[in-house]
Amino acid sequence: MLKINLLPLKIRKTKGVIRLYTYLVIAGSLAAIVLVMVLLNVLAQTRGVEKKIADLHAAEAALADKTGPLLSLARQEEKIVKLKAMIGRLTQEQPIWIKILDELANVVQDDMWLTKLLSERQAGKKRLVLTLEGEAYHKISVADFLTMLENSDFFTEVTLEALNETQRGNRSQVQFKLKMHFAEVLPMEASEEKEK
Repeated sequence: MLKINLLPLKIRKTKGVIRLYTYLVIAGSLAAIVLVMVLLNVLAQTRGVEKKIADLHAAEAALADKTGPLLSLARQEEKIVKLKAMIGRLTQEQPIWIKILDELANVVQDDMWLTKLLSERQAGKKRLVLTLEGEAYHKISVADFLTMLENSDFFTEVTLEALNETQRGNRSQVQFKLKMHFAEVLPMEASEEKEK
């Protein structure tokens, strides 16, 4: 069958343009509807996530009173571990201090007294450095004490750092300060063992 369009050319072109615009409007409307639906979906997902976050905050607040004691216990456990390590190190060094104090008691002179004993472990060394302060009635006693320390098997590198004569009432006294190394090798600390 044969169709003949009897409409003038101008009307036929206008009808084609109107049809094109109609299709464009329909396509735009569909795109707008799809965008609105996507937006509504995103908003619904956002609300869902916000609700989950709010639930998590509520659960966290409910657990806060329970987690507080646990955190406190964890901190106390860290302190206990540090104290155990310190006690272990001091227990290893205890026999050393007994030797040091016994030897000092053996070499100290009758007319002198010791007022301060400080120790430090020099970084990277396994020997103990001792700083000793005291007083005596005579410089000769200090000299004899230094000689006894130098002749001792327990101390090395004995050096006199200060010697001051002071007047106490009607008597003069001598204050002294000296440094020396303990001759024995100290036990290694845990940090030194890890380095090896």
